[in-house]
Amino acid sequence: MSFPAYPDYKDSGVAWLGDVPSHWTIGRIKDLFEIRKRIAGELGYDVLSITQSGIRVKDVESNDGQQAMDYSKYQLVYPGDFAMNHMDLLTGWIDIAAQNGVTSPDYRVFAARNPATINDRFYLSVFQMAYTARQFYPFGQGSSQLGRWRLPTDAFYAFPIPVPSVAEQSAIHSFLDRETAKIDALVAEQERLITLLREKRHAVISHAVTKGLNPGAPMKDSGIEWLGEIPAHWEVPPVGSLLMESPCYGVLVPDGDPEGVPMLRITDMQDGSARRDALVTISPALSAQYSRTIVSEGDLLLSVVGTIGESLIVDSQLAGVNLSRAVARLQPNGNASAQFMRWIFRSTILSHFVDMTCVGTAQKVLNMGALASMRVPLPSKQEQDEIVEHLGRAIDILENLIATAISTISLLQERRTVLISAAITGKIDVRALASQSNVVPIDSARPSILPPLRAVVGAYAIRELGPMGRMAVMKAGYLAEGHTGFSDLNGRYERFAAGPYDSSLIAAMERGAEEICSIVINEPQDEGKPVTYDIPKGCQPPPDALSALVGEDRAQRFLALLSLLKGIGRDGVEAAATLYAVWNDLLAAGKAADANAICNGVLNDWHPEKAKKFKRADLDHWLDWMRRNRLVPDGSAPRTDNQGSLFA
Repeated sequence: MSFPAYPDYKDSGVAWLGDVPSHWTIGRIKDLFEIRKRIAGELGYDVLSITQSGIRVKDVESNDGQQAMDYSKYQLVYPGDFAMNHMDLLTGWIDIAAQNGVTSPDYRVFAARNPATINDRFYLSVFQMAYTARQFYPFGQGSSQLGRWRLPTDAFYAFPIPVPSVAEQSAIHSFLDRETAKIDALVAEQERLITLLREKRHAVISHAVTKGLNPGAPMKDSGIEWLGEIPAHWEVPPVGSLLMESPCYGVLVPDGDPEGVPMLRITDMQDGSARRDALVTISPALSAQYSRTIVSEGDLLLSVVGTIGESLIVDSQLAGVNLSRAVARLQPNGNASAQFMRWIFRSTILSHFVDMTCVGTAQKVLNMGALASMRVPLPSKQEQDEIVEHLGRAIDILENLIATAISTISLLQERRTVLISAAITGKIDVRALASQSNVVPIDSARPSILPPLRAVVGAYAIRELGPMGRMAVMKAGYLAEGHTGFSDLNGRYERFAAGPYDSSLIAAMERGAEEICSIVINEPQDEGKPVTYDIPKGCQPPPDALSALVGEDRAQRFLALLSLLKGIGRDGVEAAATLYAVWNDLLAAGKAADANAICNGVLNDWHPEKAKKFKRADLDHWLDWMRRNRLVPDGSAPRTDNQGSLFA
């Protein structure tokens, strides 16, 4: 869709603004805004963190990140204030506070000198675009290499900004609010499609290498619990029996030699190929010490540390390189082709085995002996070739669909950025487009676009668990993402007293439930009293919305989960969700996850309130209940311990 331009323009004299409408003026930030640094002087306020997903309440009890000891020295933030992380112009951000709190005294809090003369949301778009397009960056000082490229106060105040009338500011904001919501909904649809396609890809691979291509083939028990039945004529040998030599990994401590032998690392492996231009080199002498991992054409390489499962088959151009300690060399002996074994490693077979056997603290490590002992399904050579050919065709189709969706998201995000830039700099005239007669609710303007997943999940969770209060609704959101696989909820969970908590997510769930089901959220005036919900009689989220958003199978699993939680009461929901989170975090960190470790994690490592509320016997009871009802994590849920590293 094209938009009209203004009738007349003038040179703004500012490079990033270019020509602006002739009736606009150009001001400086100091003309419209003033910095307001007010030190709290006392404790008791929520600590606010500025992130690119919004201003979030930080859980100071969890002792995560770079947290100050004395929050009384933090500065006050009031609703409507702009809060800006100007200490890092590369990754920092700016947003408008929705609540009272305090934030770092190093950040910048400011507000309009005369609120009647500005639309704060218009200027939020201006400031966020200045971050996105790095318009603040040339005015910064410090060391960008150290992540400290800050915007000094004088440069901030002197920064040029457009000044249309407040009526135009409001019209531009209304237009952008509507149009970017449309784009965001389209992006969300593509992200959901990618999730479903990736799940389909995984399922297609796993089915082919464990069940074969003949649906009528007689089956037998493989003898391996997580593998289940396989065709009766297949074998289940250990990986080691399919190799000419035992699997081995490469160089422990690279020495670096610009003229030396290329060495392949995990970071050089991507989608079955090697990034040859990124290979580091080691000295010939060191490479000779690890001659066992100088690769030959036809070898199968597998990542075995951290990100386990990346694989590729060595071609003639890669032959002769050596390997890092995080990459294993496998030399198939002909009983199984390298191509078939690579599909094995891309299936759930490897991921299940890793979950059961991997050791490591900060990162998982697949031991070579364990790898050699891993039992895998083995059809005849002819069937292997047929499966390889079948998967090559089927997965290519899915990969192309995924690539198309990723490209579509990139184009949509680019369009979003261009649209915002054009509107706030006056390159398009949206005044008529945003007139009251032309503005309609976005859902009626685009009936084919589904409500956000957070809204639908919120509506269902409040309908079923709302009588237990906000805590139970929040836990339903966490388990929807962690256990049912609703990754589009995109929660960032922290360890609060009542369990896993994300203030942004619960706010979006409640707001969305209010919009699509007219559920009323009653915030108590008195501190300590619970949030309550007025749920309309016959409350029903939009028909089929949930299954359209996540697929029928996951939708039914979520509804079954809500039914399960509804029957165990408030304390049961809190216990189960917290146990699930600790259990998941232990698995994700590669640590032991027995009953002692899980219960100790809740009682000793979560929050002091947990030990006051639950006894060990209570937790053992709920652990047993979770196992009976298959509410068991696999380590893939969002972590709450925030102790992962780049390699975890």
